[in-house]
Amino acid sequence: MKSKLVFIILFIAFLSLFASEQLVNKMVVRVNGKVYTIYDCKKLLRFDDPASVPTQAVLDRKDKLIDQLINNAISKQEAEALEIDVPDEEIDAAVESVLAQNKMTHEQFEQELSKSGMSFDVYRNEVLKEQLLLLKLKKRIIVTMDVDERALREIYEKEFSGEQELYFTASHIIMQADDSNDAEIKDAVTAIYKEITEGKTTFAEAAKSYSQDGSAANGGALGTFSARDMVPEFSERLAEMKEGDVSEPFRTRYGWHIVKLDKVEKHDPPTYNESYEMLRNIYYQRNVEKMFQTWLKKKRSESKIDILL
Repeated sequence: MKSKLVFIILFIAFLSLFASEQLVNKMVVRVNGKVYTIYDCKKLLRFDDPASVPTQAVLDRKDKLIDQLINNAISKQEAEALEIDVPDEEIDAAVESVLAQNKMTHEQFEQELSKSGMSFDVYRNEVLKEQLLLLKLKKRIIVTMDVDERALREIYEKEFSGEQELYFTASHIIMQADDSNDAEIKDAVTAIYKEITEGKTTFAEAAKSYSQDGSAANGGALGTFSARDMVPEFSERLAEMKEGDVSEPFRTRYGWHIVKLDKVEKHDPPTYNESYEMLRNIYYQRNVEKMFQTWLKKKRSESKIDILL
């Protein structure tokens, strides 16, 4: 009698598990012949651990999740059709960029991800890769779309026409800083500035020894650039200087700088035709999301979509 009871309990548990599995695999939408399930909806809510998401949470947000699934499906299908891929080296470069922006080591970043319940492998190989794929798709799509010439003219009139533009040839020394070490870095840069002004070292030698960016190897040389190419604090400091001057240390969001102005020139603004490609790039950057949504809306109208839930 006891063994029969155990069998009945196990059989009921099996039926419950089977029913649960059926529900998880229940189809919710078909996009151009490809089927997506409740499990795919769960991945939208918890990418790192979809199995932990209650099915009821999906049902409560059904319409919104199905809409998101459709958009994602169309985007991925288009990326496949265009043979867009994200190689490992691009993912690694993106990881390094994320670390630099957040001023974190790999270990610190992994710890932060762990706090939110996500492993670094899932972040790198799934979340970040998917984001990069979407960015590449958007870029490919928008460059094929028509550009509003009136908008380009407006950008030109506002950004490029008018007074002559300042161009600087300069070198700099930068030491990166954040709230935790700002005073310490300021003191270090001030000491370097003193060495330069007292003739104990040259600007180029100091840049090679202390500067913390790619220009260090060239003695801090930045080449020639327009005022618009740099953050305002940097360009404004140069505009106050004379050729040959070395600035006192100053702060930007990137850290503490010392800058040496080698040459300053005034150039006539470029013509509309000369700046056309730059204007297009500015237009794309400002309108990328709007243009992508226009494309997505059109693509949805052309797709075969069946709501199954």
